[in-house]
Amino acid sequence: MRIVVIGFQSAGLTAAATARLYNRDAEITVIERRSYATYHPCGLPFVIGGEVRELGDLVETAPRLHGVNVRLGVEAKAIDVGEKMVEVLDLKTNREERIPYDKLILATGSVALRPKISGIDLDNIFSLRTIEDGERILAALPGANKAVVVGAGPIGVETASALKERGLDVALVEMLPSILPGMLDPDMAEIVAERLVKSGVRVICSKAVKELRGEGKVSSVVLDGEEIPADLVIMAIGVKPEVELAVKAGLSLGPTKMIAVDDHLRTSNPDIYAIGDCAEARCLITGRPVRSQLATTAIRMGRVAGINAAGGDEIFDGVLNAVVTMAGGLEVASVGLTPTAAKEAGIETVSARVRCLSKPHYFAGAEPVTIRLVAERKEQRLLGGQFIGTGAAERANRLALAIRKGMTTKELSKVDYCYAPPVSDSIDPLVVAAEALLRRR
Repeated sequence: MRIVVIGFQSAGLTAAATARLYNRDAEITVIERRSYATYHPCGLPFVIGGEVRELGDLVETAPRLHGVNVRLGVEAKAIDVGEKMVEVLDLKTNREERIPYDKLILATGSVALRPKISGIDLDNIFSLRTIEDGERILAALPGANKAVVVGAGPIGVETASALKERGLDVALVEMLPSILPGMLDPDMAEIVAERLVKSGVRVICSKAVKELRGEGKVSSVVLDGEEIPADLVIMAIGVKPEVELAVKAGLSLGPTKMIAVDDHLRTSNPDIYAIGDCAEARCLITGRPVRSQLATTAIRMGRVAGINAAGGDEIFDGVLNAVVTMAGGLEVASVGLTPTAAKEAGIETVSARVRCLSKPHYFAGAEPVTIRLVAERKEQRLLGGQFIGTGAAERANRLALAIRKGMTTKELSKVDYCYAPPVSDSIDPLVVAAEALLRRR
């Protein structure tokens, strides 16, 4: 069996490794246009902020997978679905080649969005997606004093904090009414915004960027009714899936404009799979197609597609989009549906928000923890949660398991937990939130 994987990031690497473990006899080829192997884009803001020593620390050496031919610096140009061939170009030698496959896995990923606005091509306007992006930003930092980050999703928030750590005057601009709009309700987002402001970041919401001004190099960002000086701009407005190869091959896209896949991650062509940032996922709660451009989703998809391409029968059941980020030293996480997302799916909800401490009040290091839980109103089936403060990621992970198991609010309120004053309070904040939600029926 010949398996070809296009793309060698989290999804592609996992697919190739899993296929090898499942089928020791398969001939596996990985095609990657980068000249280096897997890297960790989520670490880029932390290199800029100085928490990670250098960009090279984010790049993995090409893993030696027995029986897997990893070809770096080779770009897939087209897929001949009739002949089952991938047409590639060696970027070092300019040599063209056709690589046969029995099963093909597309892990082509995504690219940073760049808005079509006046001045977008001025110098010192960057995205933050690749190692090369990081190199350009680090090179520009010594000559920069004022920075504007456009887009207040997780990467934008982390980047704004990182630039502030570097000593720059930073403004964070979000066109929607609140920051982290996909993760948090506005009142929860306000807590995070206040933390950013306290750290010295100016937060501007409900304003879109109209124009970027400068002579050769950016000097200001124009918003509705305001012009902000800037000698460095980071565009963190999201990513778009790389689906051109799939579209040229005649594969179907879903309503999210990503490659449509079934529960085995097969595309509209049964011999081709799609995974990671280019592939559509399904919400585990609503069953609706969603974007889930997360490394964790890519890895889970890679395992499923790797097994299936190698002859197995594995199901990808869906996602809850568990996300965590850091904002001014504050841990922020979410999982599942917000009340707004649930309403859009036609689900009537009840929710509760609590604020408690991470440890007993008398113990040093006790910090505020804010939690919102969301449940279906009638049966009290858990739907989602938002977490701000110490242990946010851990509690989001626990709630993700509870949602997957179909737990109710009452069942969550009865879970066992551990207690010791140096570590946690006598009643876990997640249980406090569940008890509060029970009273909201």
